[in-house]
Amino acid sequence: MDKFMSLISRLLMCLCLLPLAAIGQERTAKIMAGPTEDGKFRVAVAFMGATEDSYKLQSLIVTVNRAKKNEVPTDYYVDLTTTTRSLASGTKKQKILVFRWGKSGQSEVKCEGDKWSKQAAEPGIDKIIEIVKAVVQSSPRDAKEPGEFTLSAELQEKVITILDDLETSDLQCVRTGS
Repeated sequence: MDKFMSLISRLLMCLCLLPLAAIGQERTAKIMAGPTEDGKFRVAVAFMGATEDSYKLQSLIVTVNRAKKNEVPTDYYVDLTTTTRSLASGTKKQKILVFRWGKSGQSEVKCEGDKWSKQAAEPGIDKIIEIVKAVVQSSPRDAKEPGEFTLSAELQEKVITILDDLETSDLQCVRTGS
């Protein structure tokens, strides 16, 4: 497993194990970006929030081809996940949307059984694509090592909105995780 994925896994595990510390606090965010060992560039945005009886962990992970500072990446692989876990019962509700697009602009979604299907153009997916591109554009794509960076409060809110919308989404191939 490459260093970046290992770092993200540890980050998400820490966020999962610390829900009680977040009770009564607003959402906490962890935003990281950097190169991968296979020559790509990855951006990970994770949020955690809690109430008295549950906590929510949400993430947006985007992998793109490396592009020069003034160029826009052409290949995008996006993983959106939102998980709500009951502190009392331990039950969890999870929604996952994985999709990609390349130079052609045609997006595909990963459905059950890891099969890719063409995604019809629709406002919901167009909104996600617009926000994903803004997140990538705001990231330090010239970073030599994975590290933290910041997103504007406005862009963070847009990411939170698309992650919250995932819970009730009727987009093609939004999966229920376990």
